[in-house]
Amino acid sequence: MIGIGIDTGGTCTDAVAYDLEKEEILASAKSSTTHEKLEKGIGESLGKLPRELVEEASYLALSTTLATNACVENRGGRVCLVFIGVSEKTLEENYESYGFEGTADMRFLDADPSKGIEPDWEAFEAMIPEILDGYDSVAVSQFLPRENNGAYEKEARRRIRERSEITVVCAYEIFKDVNVIKRGAGAYLNARLIPVIEEFFAAVHHVLDDMGLSLPLLIMRSDGSLVSEEYSRNYPVETLLCGPTASVKGAMQLAGEEQAVIIDMGGATSDIALVKDGVPKTNPNGVSVGGWQTFVRGVEIDTFALGGDSRVFYRDGEVFLEAERVMPISALASQYPSVLAALKACANRYNGSARPLYEHLLLQKSIRGRESRYTSRERRVCEVLADGPKSIGEVADLLGIDVFQLDTGRLEQEQILLRSGFTPTDAMVIRGDRIVEERPDDAAAAAGYAAAFIAKNIGRNADDMADEVYRLVREKLFCNLVRNLWSDAHETGRKKGVPADLERFAKEAFAEACSGQADSFYQHMFSTSAVLLGVGAPIHVFLDEVAQAFRTTAHVPAYAGVSNALGALLGDACVYETVHIRVEYEISQWDEEGEIYIVYGDRKESFASLDDAVARAAVLAKSRAERKVRECGAAEITFLTHRVKRKELTANLCTILQGADVTACARGRLY
Repeated sequence: MIGIGIDTGGTCTDAVAYDLEKEEILASAKSSTTHEKLEKGIGESLGKLPRELVEEASYLALSTTLATNACVENRGGRVCLVFIGVSEKTLEENYESYGFEGTADMRFLDADPSKGIEPDWEAFEAMIPEILDGYDSVAVSQFLPRENNGAYEKEARRRIRERSEITVVCAYEIFKDVNVIKRGAGAYLNARLIPVIEEFFAAVHHVLDDMGLSLPLLIMRSDGSLVSEEYSRNYPVETLLCGPTASVKGAMQLAGEEQAVIIDMGGATSDIALVKDGVPKTNPNGVSVGGWQTFVRGVEIDTFALGGDSRVFYRDGEVFLEAERVMPISALASQYPSVLAALKACANRYNGSARPLYEHLLLQKSIRGRESRYTSRERRVCEVLADGPKSIGEVADLLGIDVFQLDTGRLEQEQILLRSGFTPTDAMVIRGDRIVEERPDDAAAAAGYAAAFIAKNIGRNADDMADEVYRLVREKLFCNLVRNLWSDAHETGRKKGVPADLERFAKEAFAEACSGQADSFYQHMFSTSAVLLGVGAPIHVFLDEVAQAFRTTAHVPAYAGVSNALGALLGDACVYETVHIRVEYEISQWDEEGEIYIVYGDRKESFASLDDAVARAAVLAKSRAERKVRECGAAEITFLTHRVKRKELTANLCTILQGADVTACARGRLY
């Protein structure tokens, strides 16, 4: 059986044709990701594979960092989040720790299902017009949903859908855990990512239609399992780390290392995962991305903003890397050679400016039909960019404003505009470590002009700019590896965070390792016995020096640049469903103690013994898991079992049973 794997990353779109029985890559391809038109990059990569292999394939499996990058860069659809049974004061004190930037897009209803106190539905009805005005979707999260199986969330959805076809996401249908704010964050992300995943699938279907192909689509989830297209359209948050997870699976398949630290460097982000005794470390509490805390089950992957497209910026005579992803200026020039004139003039004309005047803006999406959502200046910006990219100085001149007054933040956040600037990819173009296939001379010239502009502003030589960017990338990689290894070694203290001085010590250790001029009496030193296993297109340029600083070896296997596309193929459908049991202790009028065991299924059920409660919970959990794995697209159930975890409290040498969790696991083949 042949499968086709495609990964759409921040910089590149990769494809592989893979023989699943022989476990052999038959062909691979790589193209630039075209963010303004995803189908172009996908079509180019798929088109480079032998046609006969694509036609023989049984299915097409996908992975992408689009959702990951959207979280890190705070992009996606506009979502209104409704909390039921949570006060606004509670969120004002805690929202930052869950990833929210504020509470402006939140609405609050008082309720307590444990006491039978329903929300004020008339007040909610009055909110609905406001909710529907200016939002793409709605998420609802209810306090104590186990008490009534999320009935308040469902009722809120029903009332909204009576007035509109807007998408409404109920948190309890995705996450069964207690923490209402964390469930709300997950539901909010799910709603915000729906436009992202829909755009991705639309691009893939566009390519298949153009090629006259009809292939079933699968996509990888954060836990490494595969699900159907239909399922992931409804629950895109579960694909949150599908790109990094696919890279981990692909790297393990390619390298066969038993003890490894996997580093996957993409366009916008880099990911770190630990493999011990051949098994990747998982996160039992749910994955976190870009400050967002979720209950999404997955491989424990640390994602941080560092990649080939990281924005290089300058201030106070120093160059540094920002979290923001921009389009490499070399890539822009290869597609739009007309920008070279503005770049050359910028490099030659200005000796100093606090604004990066070499940066350009590119219109990605039309706002036609949605003009009322944007200010007159935002609409005017889109108009002046309609005929092609322009430098920020040119845009400001056409608007008749000073460049310092130009604010395109919201347009960029919503992916209407794409910013292009100087990046590590451009440094690689200057050094000859990356060749741009289309108009390579224009690409190299554009990168050189941007580097010259930055160099003038910090009093440095333009020839040194690429070396400085390389050093910054390697230093950031080293520091983040130190942070991850320290956190793994000090797992019990992770909630307190890493020591405040750890990054400073890591930078000093890296500087010593690179210079070879450590003090003979005292030396900073960090090391690991694990192999640094690198995947992703740019990683081979940076990893050797980082490994040397750790006193270990680097391994970048063959096909490392397409490991994510390979990993996307390696999985089946797998789900876990948990039913909770709570113990209630009662004292009768004769002072006799008794226990009642409450099973939280579709409704609350009471049992006189724990064994009976566990038996009922196991039936419910298995039924849910089997139903869910079929929703994921499984055609055949291959594995179904359950486990019981007792929840006990020990105090004053006495152990009290609080309840139990019964978790069922179901696996199934998709094809």
